Amino acid sequence: MKVKLRDCAQLIKTRVGMEKATYNNYVSTNNMLPNRGGIKFEDSNLPKSKTVNYYQKGDILISNIRPYFKKIWLADRDGTRSGDVLCFRSDDPKLLGKYLYCTLQSDHFFNYVVSTSKGTKMPRGDKEAILDYEFDLPTEKEQYKKYNPIIRIEEKIELNNQINDNLLELISLIWNKYSKDIKFKITLQQLAQNIITGKTPNTKIKENYGTDIPFVKIPDMHNKVFIDETMQSLSLLGANSQKSKYLPPNSIMVSCIGTPGLVSLTGTTVQTNQQINSLILKPKYLYCTFLELKSLKDKIGNLGSGGTTIKNLNKSDFSNLEITVPDRESILDKFNNIARPIFDQIHTNNIETKKLMQLKASLLNKYF
Repeated sequence: MKVKLRDCAQLIKTRVGMEKATYNNYVSTNNMLPNRGGIKFEDSNLPKSKTVNYYQKGDILISNIRPYFKKIWLADRDGTRSGDVLCFRSDDPKLLGKYLYCTLQSDHFFNYVVSTSKGTKMPRGDKEAILDYEFDLPTEKEQYKKYNPIIRIEEKIELNNQINDNLLELISLIWNKYSKDIKFKITLQQLAQNIITGKTPNTKIKENYGTDIPFVKIPDMHNKVFIDETMQSLSLLGANSQKSKYLPPNSIMVSCIGTPGLVSLTGTTVQTNQQINSLILKPKYLYCTFLELKSLKDKIGNLGSGGTTIKNLNKSDFSNLEITVPDRESILDKFNNIARPIFDQIHTNNIETKKLMQLKASLLNKYF
């Protein structure tokens, strides 16, 4: 049978004292990951108000800003959140929480929220319209049959993410051990074969956009070592209109505007927008440079804090950043022999996760 969201779920409005907010439980639109990617608490910034919105384990959190980013998380803990993060909870014993979660992460739901949202530059979902969203509510047995394979896929994706986090932490520790005895410093300008600042093709020409070349923006970089796909892609026409902006696989991308200091590797040929500077390097310098830039996140952020509303690290300052790299081939070869299989495994896991996410999206479209 068909039901409205307002008839079987609550939009939670509970507030608690700010002492309940921590870096490991505060959820904002900034640390929610796009494309149903969940959460990354390391990027949290705590508010300064006396009280804050609350959520509990099992609640469903959805970013209400720019809903086309599809930011959603099934809470695995009690915590706090910003006012721009909506919190839903089933209050009907016939509606299973995980079935509601899968319903609210479907393309059908997000398309509905986008179509009823308010504003153009920074659209927000209309809460009353959202509560009028209609969906099927089958028997509990049927609900379980539909949501269970999706939840199992999410568990495998989470396992891959944990493995990759552990691998990245391992190689970072190894690099720290190598680099502490290296005194040689070099600027990115001296090290790189090329430094490329991205560019956005003319958005008024719809034919510039399609499915041919991944187009990397800052939201694509959160919590990603390798980037193989993006939320938006260019057509060959659009990409070829700025041929000098192509990045080959194994280029290093660094965000320099807005959220400076994110670092990712290209897993395939891509282009980026103007908020990202990218390095094309000799392969032997790839892994140590990537790890050095990851370690300089705070420094890059401080260099870019020239404005009050948006951070901007210009290409010249970026090019003059100094990093540590081995000045002896023997050290470089020894480190690369350790690093290469670790990064290869991270990329392999990333590709598997991409396929799992495609399967998950297919099941969501089929059942919800």
